[in-house]
Amino acid sequence: MIQRLLVLIIGALTLVPFAVNAEESTSERVVQPEPYQVYVKVIMPVDPADGEMDQLVVESWIAEELKKRGQEKFVAVTGWVSLDLSPFDATDVWDGGKLDSVLYCPVWADIREREVDHIAIWVMGWSPGGADANVSMKYEPGTRAIASVDEMKTEQGMPYVAFLIGPPAEKPTSPTDDKK
Repeated sequence: MIQRLLVLIIGALTLVPFAVNAEESTSERVVQPEPYQVYVKVIMPVDPADGEMDQLVVESWIAEELKKRGQEKFVAVTGWVSLDLSPFDATDVWDGGKLDSVLYCPVWADIREREVDHIAIWVMGWSPGGADANVSMKYEPGTRAIASVDEMKTEQGMPYVAFLIGPPAEKPTSPTDDKK
């Protein structure tokens, strides 16, 4: 009987410090920062002088990088498309279409991995077999990168995807009651 009583007392004394530690650690809540916006833009190897399509802006940093890579003629077929930040959804980026007598399939993008300091993005489509572009980059506003879609190289060149990390999305403000 005394042994059982001692076991209960020793057991209780052993568990109390663990219960206190667990209680203390839960009181410290880590606030997750707002996720940054992630944007992609699809650039295709088409002569802009053809005039078959509406001309979208190709920023100077993209144009300079493509010219360094030997791509002289190109057009943006999308504006900056904001990616869905949900880990379960991909984002439709471009519907595809016919450019320079080549028929392209739709393109979509997905965030494969997002950590505090880096992000990995996968862009897939262009052909029935699926060509892709992958990039892993710093996850902070202002970071930008360009990736080529090597599997889709033609005589005119190859498609490229530009990536840009923007600030967190602004939360919508609550509606105000202006009726007085």
